[in-house]
Amino acid sequence: MNLESIFDKLEIEKGDKIIVTSNIIKILTKYKKKKINFNPNILIDKLIKKIGKTGTLLIPTFNWDFCKGETFDYYRTSSQSGALGNIALKRKDFLRSLNPIYSFAVTGKDKKKICHLKHLNCFSLNSPFGYLIKKGGKNLFIDINRRTGDETKLGGFTFHHVVEQAVKVPYRYFKIFKGNYINKKKIKKTIKVKFYARNLESKYKVFISKKLDQELLKRNILKREEINGINLDLIRLKNTFKILTKDLKTKKNFFVKKY
Repeated sequence: MNLESIFDKLEIEKGDKIIVTSNIIKILTKYKKKKINFNPNILIDKLIKKIGKTGTLLIPTFNWDFCKGETFDYYRTSSQSGALGNIALKRKDFLRSLNPIYSFAVTGKDKKKICHLKHLNCFSLNSPFGYLIKKGGKNLFIDINRRTGDETKLGGFTFHHVVEQAVKVPYRYFKIFKGNYINKKKIKKTIKVKFYARNLESKYKVFISKKLDQELLKRNILKREEINGINLDLIRLKNTFKILTKDLKTKKNFFVKKY
């Protein structure tokens, strides 16, 4: 896989702030069938090299067990949002951000800044999500199923929840989760986390339509490439946040209700 070439086509540049959403299990399976060894650390290293010393790389290490009453351990709690996050957590060049539900493994220029954010409000604009929006960050999707209809098939695109919270949609509400948290100093504390959760009494669910992809492609906000049968998408988050915010306040072309 010629990663340098594909990153060039996607317009990943020096200084970029990138969040990576990936399904590397699928990639590993594909390459195993071809008797080719694929090392995910090479993918991480190539991305770090591409964005350079002024760039910042974030990999989701989300874990929702805190919502079920389980203790979050800063060092021991694994990622439930992809194998790449667990690989990053084992590397010495990455730090983990602090939220017990929506944490990130982070490396690069703003690593310490992001990992010191006390964002107990999961989807706040003062969270790493907000950092990526404010800094003109990009979301790289690697081998994630693309939207085929009025559903969020583009897995891992958590940012529409950030928009929903910013607009204060009626079908979600702030829910407080209280639980045990073992911090970086290995001290256990009880903390409260604010999560903009879906109202389970609502008769409908809300999804993102494929129309959004079409709009982003038209505006050159979304780039798409394919290599060896593997899909790669790159979305500019600040532009997308603006489009979705405006849409949610007015036409609702991209947010679809399903009863």
